[in-house]
Amino acid sequence: MDDTEDTPATEETPADGGEPELEIAVEDDQGDQMAALQAKLDEEHDRLLRTAAELDNVRKRARRAVDDASARGRAEVLAELLPAIDAIDLALKNADEAAPARAVIDGIEMVRRQFLASMGRFGLKPLACVGAPFDPNFHEAVAQIPHAALPAGAIIEDLRRGYVLGERLLRASLVVVSAGAPPAAAEAPAAAETPDTAAPTEEETHG
Repeated sequence: MDDTEDTPATEETPADGGEPELEIAVEDDQGDQMAALQAKLDEEHDRLLRTAAELDNVRKRARRAVDDASARGRAEVLAELLPAIDAIDLALKNADEAAPARAVIDGIEMVRRQFLASMGRFGLKPLACVGAPFDPNFHEAVAQIPHAALPAGAIIEDLRRGYVLGERLLRASLVVVSAGAPPAAAEAPAAAETPDTAAPTEEETHG
């Protein structure tokens, strides 16, 4: 009988280490899924931000459109009323200052104040002109004449009142502008020689 004992065969561990590689593959697969999910979330977040920005721009454009339409509507209404103010201004300018006409003048002035107060609630303001410097942004000059009291470029007369609506010019003023002080009068010519100082002629001597 052989004294040597049969040794049981031992299970050899695979040389290639199969199980650790499987774990690494699973971890890599999970990492790829997380990266893809994060990219998807980032994409959705960016899309939501762009959508919110677009909605905000649409809201701002709509608000501006409403404000512009409202301003244009007010401007059209007030522009239609300006001829009435012009007529009142003309009547006051040409009215007789005599006592019988005083009541009529007072009534016209009251109507004018009411007109201006009503339109002022819409933001309409008249432009102050006489004595102010000429400004081409608000004034339209129709004449330039010398003036002893006002310097060159100052407004002498307001022929048609201008108005602003808020910060916007509704109508420019028609004005007469000073050209400065008139030139000094030319010196009087030297007096001509009188006959009694002149030498007598031959006819006067013999005649």
